[in-house]
Amino acid sequence: MHSNNLEKRLIELEQEVSILKREMAQLQNQIDPRTKRVEKAEIIHTEMKTVIKNELLKQQPVQKVEVNKTPLQEPKKEMSIEEMLVWSLPKVFMIMIVFGVLWGLKLISDYGILANGFKIALAYVFSLVLVGLAYFMEYKKKRQKALYITLYGGAFIIGILTTAAGAILYDVLPLFIALIVAILYIAYGIVISYMKKSEVLTVFVAFTSLLLPYLLEYMAFGETIILGFIVLLFACLQIVIWKHRQIIALYTGLLFSQMAVLIVGFMNNYQEIAFGCTFLIVLGIFLYSWIRFYEAEQKISTLYESLLFSIGMISLFFINLIAVNYTSFFLLVYMIGFIALGSYAYLKKQRRLIDVFSTVALVAVMNFFVQLEVATNLKEFLLPFTAFISLLLALRLRASMMKVTNSLIFTIIVLFVFLDSSVEPFWRFENINQLLMIVYMLVLFKIANRPKTKLGRFEKAMQEFAILEIVPILISFYVFAYIAKVDYGYFHIEGELPYFLLIVLAVTTITVLLIKEKFIGRFLPVVFLFSFCYSMVYVLPVYDISDQVVAKNIFLRIVYVVIFSYILYSNYKGKNYFGKWQEILRKSVEPIISIGLLVNMIAVITLLSQIHTVHYFGERFLYTGHTIIILITACIALWISSKGQQKFIRYTGYSLLVFGIAKLIFFDLSYLDLLIRAILFISIGGFGLWLSNKLLQKEDL
Repeated sequence: MHSNNLEKRLIELEQEVSILKREMAQLQNQIDPRTKRVEKAEIIHTEMKTVIKNELLKQQPVQKVEVNKTPLQEPKKEMSIEEMLVWSLPKVFMIMIVFGVLWGLKLISDYGILANGFKIALAYVFSLVLVGLAYFMEYKKKRQKALYITLYGGAFIIGILTTAAGAILYDVLPLFIALIVAILYIAYGIVISYMKKSEVLTVFVAFTSLLLPYLLEYMAFGETIILGFIVLLFACLQIVIWKHRQIIALYTGLLFSQMAVLIVGFMNNYQEIAFGCTFLIVLGIFLYSWIRFYEAEQKISTLYESLLFSIGMISLFFINLIAVNYTSFFLLVYMIGFIALGSYAYLKKQRRLIDVFSTVALVAVMNFFVQLEVATNLKEFLLPFTAFISLLLALRLRASMMKVTNSLIFTIIVLFVFLDSSVEPFWRFENINQLLMIVYMLVLFKIANRPKTKLGRFEKAMQEFAILEIVPILISFYVFAYIAKVDYGYFHIEGELPYFLLIVLAVTTITVLLIKEKFIGRFLPVVFLFSFCYSMVYVLPVYDISDQVVAKNIFLRIVYVVIFSYILYSNYKGKNYFGKWQEILRKSVEPIISIGLLVNMIAVITLLSQIHTVHYFGERFLYTGHTIIILITACIALWISSKGQQKFIRYTGYSLLVFGIAKLIFFDLSYLDLLIRAILFISIGGFGLWLSNKLLQKEDL
């Protein structure tokens, strides 16, 4: 049927084509023959394709497109502060009701109005009334969900507390009956939490249910049953937590479970094996649930990773606290567990989890070796190394709270190591450990100063307040404090200057100026310049020094003069050693150069005077030397001013020149013989003429 239709259409098409041929023939004289053939062929080809395509579409059956009727999930709206307050008010009021009931029962007990059994029965009735009221509200949908869930939780709390009071305080309920009632209430709490999907309710159940171990202890149950109940309860809560992904309930359940283990265990001096194994099993259940929930793409995954690291370190601390005789065994289990978790993260290619698990495992390994007492100095090494690794992990994870806490811990440990350690003898481990602190700090600063593609809020705050600019200053402070200890331990002579420290400061100052700003920050060069200038106050004066430090003193003065001269020269040439401070210095270059020349002149004069106090060479040479230094400084100032329009420097040069010539004529001539006078005046006069010529040429220009 369809093939016959197709043949008919083709015949019609051929007829139309023949008509087109005749029409095109009439335009033969107007159109190029080659163009004509091409256009005709294109028209025929297009018509053929259209016809065939239409016929094929007719032959194909019509396909029904299924419409996805699943409603789109609307994004969750963030709750405002007012909505959060309204949502939390039922919980607060329910807690108030619970306390009111407890205080009411206490008041009734004090006045003896009702018997103890009747009070307990009344509390149970009140609990059941709350359950009925909550069910009625839910069934009739009379109120919001938050209200009837709060009523369910309040009924659970009142029931558990009533059972504990009836068995322990009032001795009304038989212990076995109280145990059954408590278990029923716990089962009710878990079921309600599972059905109502409320994380707050799960937290209530976790907190209140863990009061049962104290009832079991009162009933003189064995430690295995009590600890087993804690593990069983925490495991049962995981069913609710897994089903509804209740992260806060997971952390809360771990907290209360471990608290129950620790409190019950310490109060009864349980055996270490049962005590420690329960602690590790609870931690293992938590880690399994945590891994199930973890998603690296979550916005707050960094917070979860930081909390995981903190939980791992706190658990390690409690393992050391729990176990005395079996510490090595528990640490070995703990270490193997985290190594296994690190291997799992490696297989899943979760780099951030590898960092967390491997760091905790590394700390556990170090703790394990400390317990084995492999070396006496190992503890002194492991404490700061652990703090270093922890802070390094925080920087890699870019975890804000982890950075703050671990930075404080690392700072305290560094101060403790520095204050508690000596540098003598040099190859003692205490001294090596102080040097390792410098290595740790440099590595941490290098990691923290890496460029980042996107900054978080904490990192933006650090950048705004220039925290990373201060870190190099703190590192330098520690380094020079250590150098001071070395100086006073090995080189210092009592009553003399710390020559080794001052020389290192001068050399480090010029080194810092040569390092790029991106490696050391903006503020470190300024701090070193101020420190260098301040130290010159102690270097410049002339002292009565012992023969042991003569060479050191002269060498120190020469070093300071040379470095100070180079700094002045760098500032004059405009070399970009000062980073962003260069613009500020350029605006004040004339006063800086003038003051610097005066300071340098004084430094050279005091150097000459210090040499004179040690190796006496006559006063005439001393005074003449002072005059020559003044005149040379004046000439340098005038020569610098001849290169530009530095009037302030020129006035400084003129003033020094007048002062030097006056000193030479009125004070120094009496100390000099004719030969020295002639040589001195010819030299100074010749140089002065040359310099005057330069200045005059500058004026003519």
